[in-house]
Amino acid sequence: MDGSQVFKCLSYAQIELDKIKETIPQIINKDVLHSYKFFGPTQKELILLKDEHKKLKAEVTRWKNKCETAQNELRLEKEVHRETQSRLAGMKEQLSLEVQYCAKLGSSCCTLLWSLSKHGLQRSTLNTTCVLKLMEVFEETLVNFSHADTKVDPLSDEMRLVEALCGTLTNISACEEGRDYLVENASDSVALIISLLPSLVSTSDMVLRLLLMFLYNLTIHSGGQTLVKKKLEGQAIDTIIAKTHDNQVVLSCLRLVDSVFPTKHGVLTQESVIICVEHKNKDIREFARQIFTKGSVNEL
Repeated sequence: MDGSQVFKCLSYAQIELDKIKETIPQIINKDVLHSYKFFGPTQKELILLKDEHKKLKAEVTRWKNKCETAQNELRLEKEVHRETQSRLAGMKEQLSLEVQYCAKLGSSCCTLLWSLSKHGLQRSTLNTTCVLKLMEVFEETLVNFSHADTKVDPLSDEMRLVEALCGTLTNISACEEGRDYLVENASDSVALIISLLPSLVSTSDMVLRLLLMFLYNLTIHSGGQTLVKKKLEGQAIDTIIAKTHDNQVVLSCLRLVDSVFPTKHGVLTQESVIICVEHKNKDIREFARQIFTKGSVNEL
């Protein structure tokens, strides 16, 4: 390369250098230099953000592990719950079978006792604690039975059990020794029976007839008559007469009223009296007219 070429290259280089000198102040101005001052703090913030990100990531991992643990525990609890439900269903089935067995056993025993009590019971037998326990069973059974919303199946073991218990007590009250014992020892049971009479209309006519007969038998005893009269209210008899469709129940109510209340005036409401004296059943109609005429002709 000769001297002229070198000179020419240097001239181009000088021109380019001048252009760069002119361009640099336009690119690297005050704003660029001023923003460079924030580069250091921004780096520190970036480091802090990275540290915070690591902490948050560790927190997410921790909560994720907790969630997985909770899910495992929930799965185990569901398995335990299913096992418990299965055991409970088995226990309910077993309990149902035992209840049915007890109902059958109780109805059979009480039916047998009912049959035996038809021949009367000795005073020595009545004085045993077994009779008192029988009264306790009777009271509890009758209370539960009275809570039934509809009539119970007459062929069920439960019905046979209640009927047998009521029949047994009625047979006991039919004999002199039995009446003496009941008047002396069963005043609470008599009060309970009288209080439950209206609620039994919707459950069983047979049970209602037996209990009304039981109360009537007690009134043969002077102490029994006083006891029944003290507890019996005309309102209970009114309710039975108004709701029952059983003729024997109505007739038993009238016999009980006739036995307990020497004066019939005001014992029953006018509506109950009219139902009885105008009843379609001849026996009820004639007996009602007989006792209410004897009590007060104004009730007709």
